[in-house]
Order: sequence, then C-alpha cells, then structure tokens
Amino acid sequence: MPTITNVEIKDTDSLVVKKIKAKLNDADGQTIITLYSGDSCDIRFAEDAKGLVSSKIPSEDQLGWEAFDAAVEVTMNNGGKAKKGNAQSGAKLGSAKLMVNSVEGYIANKLHGVEEGEGAFGPSFVICAILDWAEICKNEKSFLSIEPMFLEEYKKNNKEE
Repeated sequence: MPTITNVEIKDTDSLVVKKIKAKLNDADGQTIITLYSGDSCDIRFAEDAKGLVSSKIPSEDQLGWEAFDAAVEVTMNNGGKAKKGNAQSGAKLGSAKLMVNSVEGYIANKLHGVEEGEGAFGPSFVICAILDWAEICKNEKSFLSIEPMFLEEYKKNNKEE
C-alpha cells in the first residue's frame, strides 16, 4: 500500500494534531520512534488521514487524532502529569491499574465508550511515545507529563482564541 507522505494541517486541527502532522510531514509521512521500553516502533499516516497507524497496534482506529488530543487533555486535567494506565494487564476500567483519569482509561471511556468495570485495549504505549517524539509530552515510567515548551505554546494559542 502506498504511504501518504503529507497531510494537510487544517486551521481547525488542535495544536497537538498540528504538531504531530507537521513533524510526520517533515519525515515524509513515516518514521521509526522509540517506545519507553527502548523498542522501535513504526508510525505512518493512516490511509484516510484521520490519524496514524503502527504495526504495534493491530486494532484499527486506535491512533486517531482524537486519541492524542484526549491523552493531552487528561494530562492537563491532572495538573500536567497523568498515569498511563495498564489496560494490557487485563485491568478493568475504574480499577487502581486502569483509573478513568489515566491516559488509557480516559481514552477508553471518552473515545471508545468503555464503561467502568469493563476491560479496554491499551494503545497508550504508542500514543505516549508519539507525543514524546512530537515534543508535546514526556513519556516517563508509568506517567505522561506535559512538556513545558508545549505548555507555553498551548497557553499562548488559547489566549489568542
């Protein structure tokens, strides 16, 4: 399948999406990033340009633009630092391992309609790595935190609206 090398950055895109699109556009639409574990991870634009795809995430629609916005939103809502969550362990939403205000819990609930007590898919290991690569967040052990430079840009952009 052909690789999309460039996607339009729209005025209506969030700052998060604009930054990811711009960086991946600069890389001709595909690149290899490093996961927190140190493993390599391929990312590229989805064919429909509604997000990204990676061989590490077999399920479709897990890396849509909304997932990146939601990850940053929950991190901001938690004072700039949010637990990643641990859906891959089989944890149920609302449990200590998969709190609703964790990155994975928030995405599962907000975007995929997962209710408390249900299991969820855990793509945050790739989402967090992409946000780190795009210099939006810092991908730390068990946590995602907002990069200070991004926060400044975010605050500046929101004042202009």
